[in-house]
Amino acid sequence: MVCSICRQGGHQASGCNSEMLQQRVTRIKAYWLGENMPEGWSDVLIKNWAATERIGLPFWRRIWRLLDHEIHVRGWWRIPHVERQQNPVFTFLRPQPQSANGFKERIRNYVRPAQLPVAPPRPQPRLGAPQPRPQQPEFNLEREMRVLHRQVEEAMLFHRQRMNRGFQQQQQQQQANRRKVGLVMDTTESDDYFVDPSCPICMEDITPQTVLAFGCKHTLCGNCTVQAIQKTNVGCPVCRAPIEQVRFKPNTAPETFNKVSSHLSFS
Repeated sequence: MVCSICRQGGHQASGCNSEMLQQRVTRIKAYWLGENMPEGWSDVLIKNWAATERIGLPFWRRIWRLLDHEIHVRGWWRIPHVERQQNPVFTFLRPQPQSANGFKERIRNYVRPAQLPVAPPRPQPRLGAPQPRPQQPEFNLEREMRVLHRQVEEAMLFHRQRMNRGFQQQQQQQQANRRKVGLVMDTTESDDYFVDPSCPICMEDITPQTVLAFGCKHTLCGNCTVQAIQKTNVGCPVCRAPIEQVRFKPNTAPETFNKVSSHLSFS
């Protein structure tokens, strides 16, 4: 977000308060109200500056918005609307021009009145006058029942969501328990496992140092073994038997053992 007035990030033109903008507001405000004219400036110079200034419509709109705030600061909003429509101080700002040239014409054609408007005093409360008591809201049984019914529905919805989250967590825990796979070490002399010369998944050659086996006696390499046990509801890639064990031998290479040991528990 980059401001089209000061070219700085973090705000839009409608919220710009840059030093460059404030300088222009000071000039036009002095010309508008005849007060605090900046040194070296005059009404004629400001008119000529406005006629030749190359600034866009968002710039003029932001200036007018800051000038309009002066009406509230001075309490001029308490002046009747009919009087404001006939006073050049107010018609200078309102209605706001719709184009950059419209703003320039407004400045060039402005004739400041000899005297600025005077805001009427604030109405003072009469001493001793009874203060109106704050009215108590009338009790409405139907409205109260609707509020109570909505609160009960919100409480029930919160309870259902909480129960559903607990049920999902319980299912996930049960599923994790069902899929727990044990890590079992066979003896070096055992010939019941590790019989395939290559991995049936990636077809890479496997050796007694790189081979692992499931309880169904089918063997895989270390990488494919990890992928098989990480897949949900999938058994042995060869026979689809449930994977409950990963078996290895004492001469299994440390690299192969480490690939699966972090995913399994010892039996």
